[in-house]
Amino acid sequence: MIGLLPQNAVTFIDNHDTVSTDKRFPSDKVIQGYTYILTYPRVPSIFYDHFFDSRNKDEISKLVDIRNRNGINPTSTVTILAFDADLYMASIHEKIIMKIGPKMDLGNLVPSNYQLATSGESYAVWENK
Repeated sequence: MIGLLPQNAVTFIDNHDTVSTDKRFPSDKVIQGYTYILTYPRVPSIFYDHFFDSRNKDEISKLVDIRNRNGINPTSTVTILAFDADLYMASIHEKIIMKIGPKMDLGNLVPSNYQLATSGESYAVWENK
């Protein structure tokens, strides 16, 4: 699917099959996972249990709003800005920049015309204003 029709790929971090096993997504990294799949091209799927968990609902909703507001879709373009052991950053469709990882020193990776839209432990998203 990814190689032939990437725009049709559905992405998820947990589902009804993974929760019944020991293969669950780490609970302390759920929002980092949603930061990735909700800002990236493809078709993201939000797991019911994550969305209706009071610890996650507001932040997942913010990420969905950012995706919709900026027109991120399965064919949006991605430019990787940085990647190493404690930082992954990418520009999506030249409308948002997302960061995952604990590194805080970002140098000049976020241009001045971008405004912080949401952030938390080891993640952040900026919008081009």
